[in-house]
Amino acid sequence: MTTSQSRATRRADYPATLVLALCTVATLFIGATPSAPAADIQMKIAHVVPGASPRGRGATRTAELISTDSRCEIDARVYPSAQLGGDTDLIEGLQIGSIEMVILPGSFLVGFQPLLGILDFPFFFPSDWADLKQVHDSDAMRSLLATTEEKGIVSLGIWHTGFKVWTSNERPLNTVESYSGLKARVMPSTILKEQARGIGLTAVGMPFPETYSALQIGAIDAQENPITTVFFMKFYEVQEHLALTNHGTLDQVVMVSGRWWEARSAPCQTAIRQAVTLGGDITAELTFTVIDSQALPAFAANGMVVHTLNDEDREMMRARVLPGIERVYLEQTGVRGRAILDAFNNEIAKYAE
Repeated sequence: MTTSQSRATRRADYPATLVLALCTVATLFIGATPSAPAADIQMKIAHVVPGASPRGRGATRTAELISTDSRCEIDARVYPSAQLGGDTDLIEGLQIGSIEMVILPGSFLVGFQPLLGILDFPFFFPSDWADLKQVHDSDAMRSLLATTEEKGIVSLGIWHTGFKVWTSNERPLNTVESYSGLKARVMPSTILKEQARGIGLTAVGMPFPETYSALQIGAIDAQENPITTVFFMKFYEVQEHLALTNHGTLDQVVMVSGRWWEARSAPCQTAIRQAVTLGGDITAELTFTVIDSQALPAFAANGMVVHTLNDEDREMMRARVLPGIERVYLEQTGVRGRAILDAFNNEIAKYAE
């Protein structure tokens, strides 16, 4: 696949120097001092992917900015690759206060806040990053993220880590009929389980770190993730096909423990919010850079075949899964879910092609 083709995964380009510029000016923007203050507050930042991934590097930069900011006396440290436990462990740690910040897909939050299930909707959000970013910054998204506060968790922002694709063995998943009868790893989200059912897949739940071995031994046939995750988790070593469905997002919610957050001063809260924003900007740009310069070349070198979709197949997939998913979401969330769905529909309509 050519670079121009891979840009179909984002359809919005940034200056090549953006990441360097963000990293260079971030300290000045945040208002950090040249050296960290005497920090006596420990802050653990946990996620489940390798530290070299865009998400991991965004987390590292966020920790650096917080640790060196004069408005916070915090020693922030990142624990990547599920060092503090799997997805469920991290959520529980956040709720009981043993972990201060967690960066995870919204899929793992629906167990305690079903309203966040809308983040898993396939064929719903804009597939152009510039448009999606406007949705991220909208009142609809702010209202949605605020609902986690009811559960003792404060959601500070959402980071884009790429549009989801399907990988598989046996056959490519670029037509609606190709999914039937296959087993796929699915995150613990009712919406994603309904997606699998609607398209003919058998949903298999398992911890994320076990996915590689399950693909390797054939316990599952397929999985969905952004291209960068396929690359950093090395799924391309055990999968033959990748379908550029770009059917949804796996964007990360950046969350902090509510009790810990309330104990921070207002200036420190502002500093943390600004660091999270800059970490998200870096994460998004690195995501697109990795796709072009590392992931797609690695896939080709390993013999993975990348398949595109035509508009007709994409629309057939959308028609097969989205109506049922909306129905399930509203059954779970009622009047509040309807208000959130309407707000996002109104926002997304601004960017309809």
